[in-house]
Amino acid sequence: MNKSQEIQSIIGQRQPLAKKLTDIETGLSSLYASLQRLEQERDRQLLHWSGDEATKSKLQKLDFGSFEQNIRENLTSLGRLRGRFSRKTLNIGVIGRMRQGKSTLLQSLTGLKNEVIPALPGKACTAARSTIFHQQGNLTTAEIQFHDHDSFLREVIIPYYEKLGLMPIPSSLEAFVHGEISSLPLGANQTNINIYNRLKDDYHTNGKKYQEYLRRGLLNIQDLSQISNYVAQKYEDSQLINHECLAVKHVKISCEFPFDEIGAIALVDVPGLGDFRLGDESLVIEALAQEVDFILFICKPSKDGANFVQSDTQLYDLANKSLNDLPSRSILVLNVDRDGKNQDSCLSMKQDINSENVKMPVLDCVIADCSSPEEANNKVLQAVLDNLRSNVTQLDRKYAEQKIADLQASLIELKQQLQSLQVALPDIDDDEIFSRYQNVFDSFWTTITNEMTELQNELIQIRDLPDKNLENQIQKVLDDCRTNKEMPSSKDVEKLGNQLGALGAAYIKLLIELRTNLSRKFLDIEQGLTESIEKIKDKVADVLVDKCGLGGLAKPRGAEFLAEVSSQIPEQYAELKKGFEILSEFNLSYRGLIQHRIRLQLDPLTPNKAPVLKQGANAEDAVAQLTELYHGTLFNCENALTGFLSEPSQASFAIVEEFSDRVLRAKNAKKEWNLFLYKKKRQI
Repeated sequence: MNKSQEIQSIIGQRQPLAKKLTDIETGLSSLYASLQRLEQERDRQLLHWSGDEATKSKLQKLDFGSFEQNIRENLTSLGRLRGRFSRKTLNIGVIGRMRQGKSTLLQSLTGLKNEVIPALPGKACTAARSTIFHQQGNLTTAEIQFHDHDSFLREVIIPYYEKLGLMPIPSSLEAFVHGEISSLPLGANQTNINIYNRLKDDYHTNGKKYQEYLRRGLLNIQDLSQISNYVAQKYEDSQLINHECLAVKHVKISCEFPFDEIGAIALVDVPGLGDFRLGDESLVIEALAQEVDFILFICKPSKDGANFVQSDTQLYDLANKSLNDLPSRSILVLNVDRDGKNQDSCLSMKQDINSENVKMPVLDCVIADCSSPEEANNKVLQAVLDNLRSNVTQLDRKYAEQKIADLQASLIELKQQLQSLQVALPDIDDDEIFSRYQNVFDSFWTTITNEMTELQNELIQIRDLPDKNLENQIQKVLDDCRTNKEMPSSKDVEKLGNQLGALGAAYIKLLIELRTNLSRKFLDIEQGLTESIEKIKDKVADVLVDKCGLGGLAKPRGAEFLAEVSSQIPEQYAELKKGFEILSEFNLSYRGLIQHRIRLQLDPLTPNKAPVLKQGANAEDAVAQLTELYHGTLFNCENALTGFLSEPSQASFAIVEEFSDRVLRAKNAKKEWNLFLYKKKRQI
């Protein structure tokens, strides 16, 4: 089995773990929703038992908040782990302080040059987290993911304000870019002054320059010379010149690595720590938690002698918080100069690691010239692949099993707490429950019969009046017909006559077009009919929800509430179900109510029924005759519509009366309501 096949085997062994974690996440999400409902019920019960101190005390002791927080944390952790196990690549993270050779090593491993991964003297180069994928035979391409306004403010800008104690914190990116930046508190140390200058000089002063890139989503680039504009920071006279890099959240680069049989490997690059740009540490944490299977720590000792410094161990500790089993998932790379001048320093620092004089446990400590592709591949990457093949599957399984065990322990504790619910409320026997329910139902029945009768009385008063929605929509359609009548000019008629060989033929064709366009415009009357019927459904739903207290039956309101309740009513409650079905499914359509009458009025625009074009008429005469026929037809249509203005009002009254007959006055209606609501009493 070659390297590529071995890596694919490792990736394949992860898939069952990913599936198992997906199932656990689904169950946890369901449990979280149930706990939230239970907490809401507890709060409702607290109001109900406000006069019973003993019961109130028991209810208050139920601590749902801590369990909900525990579930949220587990869902986040499991989601990251599932994401790692679901990937189609094994990802190697490359991290280190500034100027240690991290970008140089990435160049050697990937074959990319400064135009994509800058490794240049001066200020820090890497601007955004990048993932570099090996794609055999593939051209070098990049997918740039930009921040949106919210993520940029939350992840980039606000950390500066919190670190430096600046007030007030901007409420929006626009407020930051276009407003005055807060002054640095008096007595700030030099480090904070440098951090503040970074915020002011790069982000605030140049806000308008990078703001245009936010919310762009994704940008795909195939021109190598353009990629570094988004990956790296470029300076002239100490001033940043490529402001677009500030808006970048993540970069995915695909290229062919310069060695054989590497398989599905990806390298994750994050900004070097030590710059005065905040957010770098959070980038490291995010990358390690979500993307990385193995870590390369890069360190370049000085030729004049070197020791590990505090920032080295801090970086290790940071990684250890984010990636499980770090000692079994990491290698320290000591970057030796090509001329070997710092060789002794590298050997000394390796001895410190091996003898544990410095507590940074790793699988191996490799001395390699990061600028040499041969050493990067043969020493560094080979060591990584050897350890991945031997360790990663067992580590993944062990970690997943530990997470599941921790979760099971939490669920046992939750189960014990929930068992106390069984004695939190006083016992109430079934007879008392039923007696209380009947009192509530009697009140409900009085309310619904009164309220629905009042609604019917309201509707009967306006049953024969024009419906305002339909009247307004008809007027809107008529105005559109007059304003946008699409009448041809005499030149258009003449030109069409020349094409068809006769002015009469053009006249007939234009008649048909006028009729078709006019007919299409009248279809918009449907909107007025729909609005009127939806309005009456909303009124009935408001009675049931606001006056009768049935809002707990379904979350939607208006017509959607009626449809949802209809779906919940069992078939055996025939009258009740039929009433809700009739109302929720009722509609008025233009095609069924009005269209056939309008079509009768369009006869003057139908060729075999319209007046023929006068003998010897010219193009202007044809336009005049078409205009006269159009306006005459429109007048007839308007008159035909006046008789329908009260139709929605009459239909609204009729459907509400039919609904009331079914759900209130039918023989078994009250009994069906009683049985249906008794089963739904907790939900309501």
